Amino acid sequence: MLSSDSIHILRQEYRAHLERFYAFLGLAPPYHSIEKAVQHLSNTLRTKPEAFIQILLEDPQKKWPLFEEIFQASGLSRKHRGIIIQLAQTHSFSSSGEESLRLLSVFTDMPFSSHGR
Repeated sequence: MLSSDSIHILRQEYRAHLERFYAFLGLAPPYHSIEKAVQHLSNTLRTKPEAFIQILLEDPQKKWPLFEEIFQASGLSRKHRGIIIQLAQTHSFSSSGEESLRLLSVFTDMPFSSHGR
C-alpha cells in the first residue's frame, strides 16, 4: 500500500475517533481544531518510515500512543477542557468505548488501561 493511502486511512480513523469522542460527551466538536489535529497527524506520519505506518495500520494498540500525542500536541486537548473535566467527574464512562476513555484520560490525568495492557 502506498504511504499516502496509508496516511489517508489513519487520518480518517483518527477523525472518526475524535468525532465519536465529542458525540459521546454530547458536545459539538470543534471542527476547525479537529481538522488541525488531523493535519498534524498527517504531517507527523509523513516524517515516519513506511514500516512504522504499516505497524500502525496492523496493530490498534500501537497507534493510540501517537493519536493521544497528536491530540495534545495539536492543542485539541485544550478545547472545551473545563466542560470535559466537569463531565468526566459527573458521568459514568463505563459504557463508553475504549477510544473515548483513552481521550478522556488526557483530561483527567488518569492513566488509561485496557484489558490487553
